[in-house]
Amino acid sequence: MTSIATTTRSSYLGLIVAFTIFSLSGIFLKSINGMLIGSIIYYRLIFGLLTLLVFMALTGKLDELLITSKKRYIFLMGCTNTLTIYAYFTAIQHVGISIAALLLYTAPAYVTILSPILLKENITGRDMMALLLSAIGIIIAIHPVGNFSAQTNDLYALGITLGLLSGISYALSTINYRYLRDTYSSTALLFWPTVVSLVLLSPYASLVSPGILAMNIQELILFGMLMTTFGSLLYYRSARHVKAQNLSVVSLVEPVAGILFGYLILHEQIFSYTLEGCACILAGVFLISTKSKTYFGEKSLSRYFKHQYYPSGHQQSLLHTFYRTLCKGPLKNQKR
Repeated sequence: MTSIATTTRSSYLGLIVAFTIFSLSGIFLKSINGMLIGSIIYYRLIFGLLTLLVFMALTGKLDELLITSKKRYIFLMGCTNTLTIYAYFTAIQHVGISIAALLLYTAPAYVTILSPILLKENITGRDMMALLLSAIGIIIAIHPVGNFSAQTNDLYALGITLGLLSGISYALSTINYRYLRDTYSSTALLFWPTVVSLVLLSPYASLVSPGILAMNIQELILFGMLMTTFGSLLYYRSARHVKAQNLSVVSLVEPVAGILFGYLILHEQIFSYTLEGCACILAGVFLISTKSKTYFGEKSLSRYFKHQYYPSGHQQSLLHTFYRTLCKGPLKNQKR
């Protein structure tokens, strides 16, 4: 029991470090000049993948790259990862680091709703309270300032839309990872989706002139090594021991750290409502990360969806029919 508790605490610490690293993405993005978003992502992934291959060769982990099953889900994970990064980076251009990062982390709402159905994970009252605090924090923090022109309003709306889209795709990536984690290692789940992303973004490779690439080469190499290799490996290894809902709520550390780094490094202004929103988000993260194994009086909301349990008068509900239909698919036989 002590070993399990220690593993869980170290996993939460690893996730906090990983998401703090991820919060530097906006800083790197602002430091790269003359390149399209797709090109930045492509070369970031190239250098990250090369670093990962070197790491795997030195540690004797190349044999972990063998794909044996669930290939479609690996491809899907690559697609959702690509959409997440592209939408997030584009949102940063239109609404800034702070709001884009907060919109990215609307993902816990989607994960909390979907994981009981797709992953058969329980939702407790504590989970819902943490989610509510985090959602309130995001709503408070997203607050446009100033009188915008029509064009600026359109770009702001586009940034908000892309930010929400990045949150949806990030939630799908999180759930997909939970399905694959018992079949493949952390390095394999980092390597193959990255390869898929590189194939999807390959048209952007030729859109950068040699001069522009050389001018940004140091930032791109460091960007790839830090984010794609070190941060992602730490994330995947730590995420194995944390529930999907809890993982997404703890990830809200990233937008909070992003706002802080934006202020310290880029000198972006921090408004009072932003701090209030961050306080709610941190409260949600704290509520999840300090949770013990069981809590008196907590009842699983997902009992409602169990095949063996149907509350009186709900035997023929559409929700149960939908749940049973989903369970007939490949997720029913998932090994836990």
